[in-house]
Amino acid sequence: MSEVSYQTFLADTGLAGSPAYVGLASDTLPTRRKDATRKLQVRISKRQAKWLDHVEGIAGKDIDADAIVRVLIDLGSELDIDWAMTASAPALRAAVRDAVRIRQAPLHS
Repeated sequence: MSEVSYQTFLADTGLAGSPAYVGLASDTLPTRRKDATRKLQVRISKRQAKWLDHVEGIAGKDIDADAIVRVLIDLGSELDIDWAMTASAPALRAAVRDAVRIRQAPLHS
C-alpha cells in the first residue's frame, strides 16, 4: 500500500483521477549566477561526478557545475512532493520518481 497524505486528496488530479502533467513556465527556473550568494558543499557519487564533468565539457562556456546544480535545485522546488512525508533517502528517491516524467526522443527506424 502506498503512502497517502492530505496533498493526495487536495491535488488537482485532472480527468478520471489521473495526475495532470504540464510543461514548466518560462520563468520557472529563475536563479541566475548573480543571485547565488550562498555556498553549498555536497557529496556525490563517482557516476554523478562523471556525468557532471561530461555536461560541463559539452555545454556552453557559461555552464559549469554550479549552474547545473542551481537549475536542478530550482527544478526540485517545483516538484509536487509531500516533503513532510519523506522520511528516508529511499522514500525521497521514490517521491521524486513519482513526481517526474521525462521526455524521450522517438526511436528512429
